[in-house]
Amino acid sequence: MSDITIHEGDEYTAIFHGGPFDGTTDTRTATSDAVDDEVTVYADVEGLQTAFTYKATKTRQVLDQTSVEYEYDAADSDPVDDLQERGDRSGEFDRE
Repeated sequence: MSDITIHEGDEYTAIFHGGPFDGTTDTRTATSDAVDDEVTVYADVEGLQTAFTYKATKTRQVLDQTSVEYEYDAADSDPVDDLQERGDRSGEFDRE
């Protein structure tokens, strides 16, 4: 993806675009001599642990700080209903 040098244990900044983590950042630690090509982040959606996949699209280094931009990959993520399509679920799990 790039000619940037990173080593196991180095920290880099992940910048997320799209999906539920759009506009957020995370400090990650390299587990090898490369940044992660793909990152899976988790969030609770309606009480269920949901996996969201992001794929690296751009890496850059300014002085000693490395940052990686990740784009949301809906196809590889757990399915989630759009907010507009959820409807009223207030009684869906009620038991009497």
